[in-house]
Amino acid sequence: MGPWWFAQFDPVSEVSHAAKRSLQAAFPAQEKRLDALILCATEIFMYLEENLKLTPQNLSDKATALDELEEMYQQVISSTLLALATLLDVLICPQQERPGFENITTEPKHASKARVAAVSFTEKLLTDHKYFLDFLKSQRSTIRSATYSVLKSLIKNMPQAINEGNLKTLAGAILGAFNEKDPICHPSMWDVILLFSRRFPDGWNSLNIQKSILNPFWNFLRNGCFGSQQVSYPALVLFLDYMPPKAIGGDKFFLEFFKNLYNDGGESISHFQVTLVDNVLVKLLWQDFLTTGSSKSYGIINSGKAADSSEENVSHNKKVDMLNTKYPMPYLQELGKCFVEILLGIYKLDSNLLSVFTVKLEDNCKSNLQQAGNMEIVERITFFMALLEQHAVMKGATWPLVYIVGPMLAKSFSIIRSSDSPDTVRLLSVAVSIFGPQKMVQEVFIQNRGRYSSQNSYDGDKVLEAEDFMQIFKNIFVPWCLQANSCSMNARLDLLLALLDDEYFSEQWAFIVNYVIGQSYSGCQLGLLDSNQAAMLAMLLEKARDESMKRKGRDDSTYRPGTNAEDWHHAFLESSAIAVSRSLPPFSTSHVQFMCSILGGLTEGRSMSFLSRNALILIYEEIFRKLVSFIQVSSFFWVRNAASMLNNDAKIFVEFDSSLNIVEMAQFALEILDALDDSLDDESVSKTKARLTLGEYSMKSAIFVQDKLVNDQITSLCCTWVLEVIECVCVDENDEQNLLRELLSKGEMWPVFVVPNFSLTKGSGHQKFVALIDKLILKIGIDRVIAGCAMPNPSMLEGSHEVASSAWLAAEILCTWRWPGNSAVSSFLPLLNAYAKRLNSPQESLLDNIRNILLDGSLVYGGNSTKNSVSMWPVPADEVEGIEEPFLRALVSFLSTLFKENIWGIEEASYLIELLVNKLFLGEAVNTNCLKILPWLISVLLEPLYGYGEPGSGVQPCSLEEKFVQNTMIDWLEKALRLPPLLTWKTGEDMEDWLQLVIACYPFSAIGGPQALKPARSISPDERKLLYELFQKQRHVAGGSAMVNQLPVVQMLLSKLMVVSVGYCWNEFSEEDWDFLLSNLRCWIQSAAVMMEDVAENVNGLVDISFHNLDETCKKIEKIILISDPFPVKISENALLSFSLFLKLCKLPQTEERDSLNTLKTEQLDSVKDRVLEGILRLLFCTGISEAIANACCKEVASVIASSRVEYTYFWELVASGVINSSSQARDRAVKSVEFWGLSKGSISSLYAILFTSKPIPLLQYAAYFVLSNEPVLSLAVVEDNACNSDIYAASDQESSRFDMSVEEKVHLREEISCMVERAPYEILEMDLLAHQRVNLFLAWSLLISHLQSLPSSSSERERLIQYIQDSATPVILDCLFQHIPVEISMIQSLKKKDAELSGGLSKAASAATRATTTGSLLFSVESLWPVELEKISSLAGAIYGLMLHVLPAYVRGWFSDLRDRNTSAFIESFTRTCCSPPLIANELSQ
Repeated sequence: MGPWWFAQFDPVSEVSHAAKRSLQAAFPAQEKRLDALILCATEIFMYLEENLKLTPQNLSDKATALDELEEMYQQVISSTLLALATLLDVLICPQQERPGFENITTEPKHASKARVAAVSFTEKLLTDHKYFLDFLKSQRSTIRSATYSVLKSLIKNMPQAINEGNLKTLAGAILGAFNEKDPICHPSMWDVILLFSRRFPDGWNSLNIQKSILNPFWNFLRNGCFGSQQVSYPALVLFLDYMPPKAIGGDKFFLEFFKNLYNDGGESISHFQVTLVDNVLVKLLWQDFLTTGSSKSYGIINSGKAADSSEENVSHNKKVDMLNTKYPMPYLQELGKCFVEILLGIYKLDSNLLSVFTVKLEDNCKSNLQQAGNMEIVERITFFMALLEQHAVMKGATWPLVYIVGPMLAKSFSIIRSSDSPDTVRLLSVAVSIFGPQKMVQEVFIQNRGRYSSQNSYDGDKVLEAEDFMQIFKNIFVPWCLQANSCSMNARLDLLLALLDDEYFSEQWAFIVNYVIGQSYSGCQLGLLDSNQAAMLAMLLEKARDESMKRKGRDDSTYRPGTNAEDWHHAFLESSAIAVSRSLPPFSTSHVQFMCSILGGLTEGRSMSFLSRNALILIYEEIFRKLVSFIQVSSFFWVRNAASMLNNDAKIFVEFDSSLNIVEMAQFALEILDALDDSLDDESVSKTKARLTLGEYSMKSAIFVQDKLVNDQITSLCCTWVLEVIECVCVDENDEQNLLRELLSKGEMWPVFVVPNFSLTKGSGHQKFVALIDKLILKIGIDRVIAGCAMPNPSMLEGSHEVASSAWLAAEILCTWRWPGNSAVSSFLPLLNAYAKRLNSPQESLLDNIRNILLDGSLVYGGNSTKNSVSMWPVPADEVEGIEEPFLRALVSFLSTLFKENIWGIEEASYLIELLVNKLFLGEAVNTNCLKILPWLISVLLEPLYGYGEPGSGVQPCSLEEKFVQNTMIDWLEKALRLPPLLTWKTGEDMEDWLQLVIACYPFSAIGGPQALKPARSISPDERKLLYELFQKQRHVAGGSAMVNQLPVVQMLLSKLMVVSVGYCWNEFSEEDWDFLLSNLRCWIQSAAVMMEDVAENVNGLVDISFHNLDETCKKIEKIILISDPFPVKISENALLSFSLFLKLCKLPQTEERDSLNTLKTEQLDSVKDRVLEGILRLLFCTGISEAIANACCKEVASVIASSRVEYTYFWELVASGVINSSSQARDRAVKSVEFWGLSKGSISSLYAILFTSKPIPLLQYAAYFVLSNEPVLSLAVVEDNACNSDIYAASDQESSRFDMSVEEKVHLREEISCMVERAPYEILEMDLLAHQRVNLFLAWSLLISHLQSLPSSSSERERLIQYIQDSATPVILDCLFQHIPVEISMIQSLKKKDAELSGGLSKAASAATRATTTGSLLFSVESLWPVELEKISSLAGAIYGLMLHVLPAYVRGWFSDLRDRNTSAFIESFTRTCCSPPLIANELSQ
């Protein structure tokens, strides 16, 4: 390896290239080459050491000529030294600095060991060869150059090798190297000198600086660096920087430095000064300032100059890098300041010396202006002029303009004028802003007509100066700057306005306007501006507005023309604007921009009109005419009426011409009005505010009168209208509140509810007006709308009583309930609650007032409310929707929300209960309306008192509030007991209201669904006893049957009373009580089942007839399934509630509390339960059969039937709850009865129809799956067996023989799932993770493998089914499963941790897989699937995979073997090993 490395540095290029290529071929990768060098480091050092010991005499044992030996020797030594220097860099340097190995970022394995060896060998070589200093004395320049390289590498990589003992010796050799005369050595010489000076500044102090360093250095400079100026001159700057301050010794050093640098050889001092300015100021400092940070700097400055290719310039790249360094702006500012101060010094010394810099500046400016891509340099020259202003011009100096900027711009003006670049024009604009218009024009166009002519050519004649200035402005600048359609238009307009001199401002501005409009001073008749003129004027006026703002912002306290708007007025501008406003279509965009600019401006916050008051009035009248002309032809009556009012108010006659394009004229006027607001004076604003009444009238008219437009459209338009009026007219909050007060004030059509004589017949447009208020609240906030209407307003009951209008507004919105696009529950109530939470005390009076208004209204009109059902907490939304009376519905919703959000609590609830109890009686008479609304209110008011604790029997109240409530309930129970029994009730008696009130006092908690139903209150023994007596009173009269009185109201009240009795006093029941209860429940549920059976039969009969018209079929289906009388469903719902509570009681452990159930014999109890459950199962099968039959027709018809269930969701949830609690015997009898029915679809199809329905009810879907996945249905639900399905009885008799069928007989799955299992996974793979079809596929597979799990392990049926799955079921289902189990290789280790440490989806999948593998069941995962969420599907996917491994191991193994992604297979293997293998092994071992 030693000779190989040595050959890399052979001076013969063919040899070195061959060595490099062979090394790269042997080790193609950089990392391998570096490893090879590190491993062979010792060998290489030993070889290099042997080379350094060679002499010309022992170099060869052959007879070779002496001169050849000398040549060979110098080649060997120079190559060896270079190889040594580079090897030190490779082995010791930091990774990113290794030559040839910069891209290797990781530390090689043996790098540290090689580094130690390199240091050891190098220290030995330094000692043996006296720090290589003898090689510096060699006559061969190549050896000296290589020695400099070795010393540089030594200083760079092993600075610890230089100590006090050798510092003086090395300093003398290195810092005294200026005696080196061969320019080939100078690049490496400078490298080592600069590095040594920076690393070891103390080395200077160890020498006689003058003798050892400076004398050779002066000689080096006097001899022109011996020909290496390109290398040495850039290095001189760094050398001077690294020199210790003590070595410089003050100004004498620099005098000596420049004297030797520019050895005049007797030339005049003048020539030396010129040379100094040219070489230092221009070529160094100016170039540095001009190009620092510029990406094109080096090429720009040196364009056209070829470098000497014969000289190897090692430091050239360093210079380019230095030029391209992005210095911060403070550096440039300091450099520029220094440069300006130097120019000032030169000017004071001899102003003629500035010509050297000026010529260079002119060349730079001119050459870069001619090149469109060199704008960076132009921007730097602009920055230089700004520095001149800051450090010279602002101090009163004039020389920068006379000697520098003036000549530069005079020579470049023709290029600037011909260019279309904004940057070039901006250069001239900056100069004008710095030096002033007159001085700038004088220097550029007058003084420099003949370059450097006499500075005082006018001899003080100001008149001639002014004439020339204005002549140049008019003849040159105005025509040039007002050229249209160019890229530099904006910049030229800025220049033109910058040239506006204070002394001649009016004359200049008048000339500009005349020039654009095309008129002379004669004032000829104006015509309409063309689009180009209008566009030019629009831009010019915007620029003039900016110029005016700048003039105002100057610190100068004296008045300057152009600061006031009047300074810019011009007769031609006004006449042009009036002409445009009176013009007819078509209108151009340019005309609109011109009008906006002249009226107020296109930019917000910089409004200034260029017109007089009289001109503004004329223009506004024309705009008004155009708008009124449009309004007059409106198809809306209220709009035309508003136009008449506007005409009368403004007293302006508006003619109507049908031939004109009215719409375009109105659009033109509206676009102009964008600039109107800021230009209005106080008087105009006050008149505008006075017309708000008209706006309020117009808005209300639009809402209440017009019914033709779509509701949401008209309200959205009106909302936008109100917001724009608020923005344009309202100055502060008071203005806004006054406007909203006017808008919401009482009128003939508003309000509708909160009025003295309320009627249910609402006025036209009332809901649209509330929709408008709702949109305003959403846009600007409820607090601003509420604040806007906070004023006294009469109540609807007593004219003398006043409440805050914010309260009546809220009450009015709540009573309206629904409006286009929203409702009180979804929109207003949440906003009102949030508003109340933000305030501490004011909301109390607001909420109290709202409550009082709604309560008063309910007490007056609440008798019309719909009868309520059994009370549930929380109050079901559909129950509140069922209240027809607006005040009561609003009050119930309002109170329920406040208590739910904890805005109100026990104190407010107790107060309201006491208030209602006091209002219940008017003397001895009952307040009927109060009695009717009490059931609704009491169920809401009890929740804060009892809703946060766990109810228990016999618990005594612990507070005065609860004691009061308990006593009140007992009074009401006693009152109900004094009434005759329900079954003897006749129409006209008020016993219904009292029973409704008693029932409402015993609510239920529905949190957790029907299966978690429980009493919500704790009641005393006295209450329980009285409630039981009330129940017994109904049973004794009925004689065991509820059918004595067939009145629906009686049946409904009795069903509710049964729910309450079972929930609160079931432990008091006797056997007769249970018989009475269960017989009636069965009867009511059977009546609903009969109704559903009729529906199924009608659907079956309809679909049997061939229909070609889908719409007609859907309409007929809708008619069939329509429940015109919901009574059977509602009473059956109460029966299901009672039965659900009864089933829950049956599951209680054997305790004293369950003694009442023990009165029923077990056989009798099970028989009654099963018969009721059969009725519930009939309900499930009936609705499923209807959907299955319709689904066979088309999915749209099936969707109609599925949608009909959603209306009675709670009823079907109760049905599902009963189904889930059914016994296998009840399910068996129900299935057989359906099969005997003989409809086109059977029980299994009905269950699949519900499971895969398009309008799901989660609990009902789970109930369908529950029945399908359990016996006796499971054996029939998966495999299609004609023999078995044709005779349901034969199924059970042939159960054993079914497993003995031939294995060769092909298996057929039921059609509901076969398509999913065989083909669906390919489609599902591309679907959304929550797609309905994806969930159905997983459910189908769940049933399939659950059925497979239920089969005996050695049965032929199981073998045939497994064979079918392997042959026909695509394994893509497993890919679908793992779409829900996060497959990330980083999670493999996490799988062994606790589930809590895993991500949600992976945790759910892992635990479900383990549980399914352990239990062999998927029911737990399907039960929690709905409502469908990603984590729940992940759980189901994991469970399916776990059970698949248990029952289909070969199927899963085949799929796994085909995986090609290593990461995926690694994860799945880890997932299986961690989550599934342990329980599988445990199962095997337990068998």
